[in-house]
Amino acid sequence: MKRKIEVPTYTKDIVGKIEQFDERDTIFAVHDLIRYFGEDSPASKEYFAVHPDEKKFYELQSQKLKLGSTGKEDIPFFSSQFWALHLISPNVFVDGESAPHPINLEPTRASEKIKDFAKFLGADLVGIAPLKQEWVYSHVGCSNGDHAGFYPRGTCIDLTKHANAIALGFHMDFNLMQAQPHFPELIATAKGYSSSAWVSIQLAATIRQWGFSARAHHFGNYQVLPVPIAVDCGLGELSRAGYLLTKEFGLGLRLAVVTTNMPLSHDKPVDLGVQTFCEQCQLCARSCPVGAIPCGPKQEHNGVLKWKIDEKKCYAYWAVNQTSCGMCMSTCPWTKPPTLFHKTMAEFASIKGPHQRWMAWADHFVYGRKGLKRSTTFLD
Repeated sequence: MKRKIEVPTYTKDIVGKIEQFDERDTIFAVHDLIRYFGEDSPASKEYFAVHPDEKKFYELQSQKLKLGSTGKEDIPFFSSQFWALHLISPNVFVDGESAPHPINLEPTRASEKIKDFAKFLGADLVGIAPLKQEWVYSHVGCSNGDHAGFYPRGTCIDLTKHANAIALGFHMDFNLMQAQPHFPELIATAKGYSSSAWVSIQLAATIRQWGFSARAHHFGNYQVLPVPIAVDCGLGELSRAGYLLTKEFGLGLRLAVVTTNMPLSHDKPVDLGVQTFCEQCQLCARSCPVGAIPCGPKQEHNGVLKWKIDEKKCYAYWAVNQTSCGMCMSTCPWTKPPTLFHKTMAEFASIKGPHQRWMAWADHFVYGRKGLKRSTTFLD
């Protein structure tokens, strides 16, 4: 069951000061640095002068990475979705001027309207919480090559005027996820990101038309870390694999966020029993083809004890396989179709105890390392 709690489950794992993360140090930002600016550009030279040990790895992997290239005639099923996503990524779509006179709407009713409208547009999960500034990037890293319409790389980010965050979750197609680590999984990923982009920009625009400041944060233009925000908003918990784990969809979810200064009522975080389950399960770690997910206990990272994935190993496998892999997502015992049986199992799995280990073992025995085998619909 979803047990609502006063503070997120990660709170007990905070052991030091959490510093704002610089988006320029994310793996996607370094990839974009080489892709858009070039290996010998002043921007690249400046970055790798500070990170000399990273240069050879990123240059090699960036040359290899051609996501979706194994899809043959089906490549447009993936590329068309990201094309649409990038069209609505510039700042003019995610942000803008607000109406001059804010409406007078009671916070609880405003939250109800926002949640209902977001779900009407296509969001599967919606939650609202105070925006913690430690989950806001310190500087812009993904600038599309400083293309017009995006803030230049290195721009300082300031979201202190936004007190609230709205987390939006979009489930990935279960059938396509089961094709991991092959091309069809990439189509499911693209749909999750493109859907989240469309809904988040419409929701942010709605709030601005109500007279409040609001900004959408989606895959094409983030200024925040969506996973910890989603945890704060009560959508789920942080998992061993580094993704948000929800009771409804397991790890099969993509996220977007809207930040705003509109007064809203808040949801409480939840305890799904994920921390004890992940401690005992380890199926995602044992299924990872390159060992990017740790099998051991949590380690301190930026002031928090967590299971820290090795993003370089993950990224390198993407470059070899030309997909976003997804094995950790689909092999997670929580990532199952919404049948009565699996819903019942999720209820038991959320109760802390030794039976969680037995359930993880049973899932591995029944479904194996690669999860359920399902049809890939239009790709058959």
